[in-house]
Amino acid sequence: MIQLTLTGRTHPIQRPSGWHGMAAWMLLAAGLVASPVVSAQDLPQAGQDVPQAGTGELRSPADFLGYGLGDRFTRHEQVLAYAEHVAAHSDRVDMEPYGKSYEGRDLVLVYVSTPDNLARREAIREANLRRAGLAPDGMTLLGGAARVESASSGAGEQRGVAIVWLSYNVHGNESVSSEASMQTLYDLARTTHPESGSWLENTLVIMDPMINPDGRDRYVNWYNRTVGMQADATPGAIEHNEPWPGGRTNHYYFDLNRDWSWMTQTETRQRMARYRRWLPQIHVDFHEQGVDSPYYFAPAAEPYHPVITDWQRAFQQTIGRNHASYFDANGWLYFTRQVFDLYYPGYGDTFPIYNGAIGMTYEQGGSGRAGLAIETAEGDTLRLSNRIAGHYTTGMSTVEVASKHARELIEQFSAFFDGTSPSAASRREQGDPARAWLIRGEENLEAQRALMRHLDGLGIRYGRPARAGARMEAVAWRTGATTRVTPHEDDIIVPSAQPRSVLARVLFERTSPLPDSLTYDITAWALPYAYDLDAFSLLEDPAIELTPSGASSMTPREAMAPGGTYAWFFEGDDPAFLAALLKQGIRVRYNTEPITQGGDVFPRGTLIVTRRGNEQFGDGLGVLLSKIGAAHGETAAFSPTGMVDAGPDLGSGDVRHIAAPRIVMPHGSPASSASVGQLWHYFDEVIGYPITRMEPEDLARADLSDWDVVVLPSGNWSSVWNEERLGALSDWVRSGGRLVVFGSAASWLAGKEGFALKDIEKADVPADSVRAEEARTKRYAERERDGLTTDNPGAIFEVAVDGTHPLGYGFGASSWMLSRRGAGHAVMLDGSAWNVGVLGRRVSGHTGYEAEDRIDGTLSFGAESMGRGSVVYFMDDPLYRAFWYSGRRLVANAVFLVGQ
Repeated sequence: MIQLTLTGRTHPIQRPSGWHGMAAWMLLAAGLVASPVVSAQDLPQAGQDVPQAGTGELRSPADFLGYGLGDRFTRHEQVLAYAEHVAAHSDRVDMEPYGKSYEGRDLVLVYVSTPDNLARREAIREANLRRAGLAPDGMTLLGGAARVESASSGAGEQRGVAIVWLSYNVHGNESVSSEASMQTLYDLARTTHPESGSWLENTLVIMDPMINPDGRDRYVNWYNRTVGMQADATPGAIEHNEPWPGGRTNHYYFDLNRDWSWMTQTETRQRMARYRRWLPQIHVDFHEQGVDSPYYFAPAAEPYHPVITDWQRAFQQTIGRNHASYFDANGWLYFTRQVFDLYYPGYGDTFPIYNGAIGMTYEQGGSGRAGLAIETAEGDTLRLSNRIAGHYTTGMSTVEVASKHARELIEQFSAFFDGTSPSAASRREQGDPARAWLIRGEENLEAQRALMRHLDGLGIRYGRPARAGARMEAVAWRTGATTRVTPHEDDIIVPSAQPRSVLARVLFERTSPLPDSLTYDITAWALPYAYDLDAFSLLEDPAIELTPSGASSMTPREAMAPGGTYAWFFEGDDPAFLAALLKQGIRVRYNTEPITQGGDVFPRGTLIVTRRGNEQFGDGLGVLLSKIGAAHGETAAFSPTGMVDAGPDLGSGDVRHIAAPRIVMPHGSPASSASVGQLWHYFDEVIGYPITRMEPEDLARADLSDWDVVVLPSGNWSSVWNEERLGALSDWVRSGGRLVVFGSAASWLAGKEGFALKDIEKADVPADSVRAEEARTKRYAERERDGLTTDNPGAIFEVAVDGTHPLGYGFGASSWMLSRRGAGHAVMLDGSAWNVGVLGRRVSGHTGYEAEDRIDGTLSFGAESMGRGSVVYFMDDPLYRAFWYSGRRLVANAVFLVGQ
């Protein structure tokens, strides 16, 4: 028997022998057993010193913090302070900052291994990348990649060190994982732990203790000021009901666990730069789920993407069985294989899998509702200490399994990247036969450059055609037809034969193969669709000159206007360019009819800057335009005259002035926080144009004459704009205001008096005999799958675009849209309104047949004139997760051009 003191309470504990039998003892020793709810006596009082061990010793989390883990929530800076303490007092731990969150909170990585391995950390990292055919910076080795076995002297001895990456708190209000990270770090770092020292001999553990500190502190600060001296376990208590927008998301209300492949958020971009330089063999993303759910761990649910190897599938079983042994020993409930699939590439489990790792999600019951204690549906009390125990156990078990199987992990990691994995060849044959993907740039060079920047961030290589005139067999993405294509010098080609071949194939599949329609997220995402670029899947190996890493970020040279320039013409594909011009006070125009001048044809929506109206800049106008253009990849064409060769002259009424709009948006409930965040992020970071955000009630009562544009995020606004207020909003539009509505906010206006958006009836009601037969034959066990007929988790559709309307400027006769509408609202605009974008055929992803029939041929986006003002409707989300790049131009058209 030993005596263990936990925050002032002494407990006799029997210590079992062996790690496997020690799970319960270690949880007790860590203070992770269920303890009384927090009380005033347990917490340090203001000005009161907390008894602590000597400053030269490695302290447990409880000793360092002054309270036991599970007694209260720990703020971000305290979690990092503890990591710094461990790094300063253990030779097994190093700590490295890698960035800042949007709100300025530190992002750090903690490296844990033996002192010898830490001293050779860079050698281990470089050797690991060479196994993947990558240079030390994480980019492809040019001219043939020497694998680690044949690398320079000393690299081969590193073959036995497996890399495990543990990511905590990607969802801010799934807050237990950062608490568990401190105990996991302590037990990996301390020399008195019975097993961790031996595990670290052949394992390097990388811990990110808090991926989303802004969301975490939003939740923790709210909870700490809401909870009383004693936690209330009543599920309906205020401490179990977070206010809008909740703590799940980051500063801009983005779900960082959906952003791995898209890197739209600063936290993801900074983390990905580090991840790409390490490429671990195992990656774990720690989460929480509903209060009444038991623990979930690998193996994952179907569907698995077909590129996932048989060995990656099998090793999930290996890890799961090890976890199960500990959960069985403690009598804890758990489940596997039922919910969380491995398909959508933006997750913290799938993205690592597509980069050669064993990627996994671990889910503890609790989440933002649980607080310090909550009563479950079964009448038990789920405490924070219980939740910490689950994540601590799976974290330690993962390191144990990695150490036991380090050599196998490394061998299979190498096989994944060199294509020798047993199932790799057969899976390639079953999937897309493309040898490369050719992306045209001539129609939209800015979108192509944006795609190149995206590929650079992912570490996917691309290049220019080495022989621009060679014709090749290919599949055209717009038509699906097999054809012969001639590469042009401004095209880029992404080869499938490269170290990140699997990731490239997943992101460039014209149609994503879906083994099972019962999936957890969107089912289509191909990058050429998102960027609205003409693409071809090449069925032959092309000759490619690989582009140096970072070439996409090179600033274009400034092009100075010749003397006597009357006007500058810009394509205007990047909305941030127009925003920059307007913020500088430059008067900008656009043409509503095509213009031909000097052999060039300028389509509708070309941005035109004339000296007239910009006299205040004098001779400096050309210099200013050149600098802004170069910063945004915009190259000007110059005209010495206002008289054009064909089309409207520059003084015509068909060349309209763009007045810099004053924009306002409601920010708060009942809006969708995701929609608010996407729009806020778009204006604030993507294009850098000011938007005022107001409390919804304040905006509904406000005098709107101060504003030119009101943006309504998705949400049911009937509780804010009642009949009287909606009438006032309509009057403001008729007097010249411009209203832009998204998603369910647009649906809310359908059928309202004065608005042209109308519900349409499409599907015939089944005959009574048909309904009776369906009812007779349906099976209870198939109820979830039966519901998929009306479901649309997210698929890509072709959209017929009216490019003559300002909302459609910059688009061809067709584009693509990711739609998530099911068998609910189907609408069109009637009267004098314009159905600018109409959904057509589905080109990628899954949609239930009833949902597809319902939305086929219906409005995706459109506009109506209302008096002197206008309303723009977006039924689908053009800014979805900020990765749907073409939607940026669409929203800019709505805000800056329509109604001007």
